[in-house]
Amino acid sequence: MSKNLENKKAVVAQIEEKIEKAESIVIVEYRALTVEAITALRAKCRAAGVDYCVYKNTLARRAFENKGVHIDPALLEGPNAFIFSNNDPVSAPKLVKEFIAAAEKDKKTPALTIKGGVMDGAVQSVEEVKALADILPREQLIAKIMGCLNSQATALAYVIKAIADKKAEAGEQ
Repeated sequence: MSKNLENKKAVVAQIEEKIEKAESIVIVEYRALTVEAITALRAKCRAAGVDYCVYKNTLARRAFENKGVHIDPALLEGPNAFIFSNNDPVSAPKLVKEFIAAAEKDKKTPALTIKGGVMDGAVQSVEEVKALADILPREQLIAKIMGCLNSQATALAYVIKAIADKKAEAGEQ
């Protein structure tokens, strides 16, 4: 077996491992991304626990197929990067959306274009990836749920106290 083929198989295995561990994957096209911008994006990805990787499309396609994910070949054309969200499904989509919004705010042409994504073995459209980006992070969702539960428990405590007070009042008379 040639050394080149062995290297390609190793890369495909590495991609397969990342696909298996990822909660979600965002596929972006990175035309005209400057070195400065890509360095900033990679730093944001590291801080968020997200992996930004560039692979050959043919190797990525093979890895996805080996994992049972059938991606439209048109999705894997051009210069693509794969952003793997390892902590929760919303980290990568949210990071990409914020990066694009920051570029638009600075009146720069966005250098990243969302092409699609993968979550739970299913290919996602651009709209689905953007919708995923709008979901609150896990910690905020848990805090909201806990706040709701706490307010309900507090309200229940007030009702029980009011009933106890009424019974105590009725017993005194």
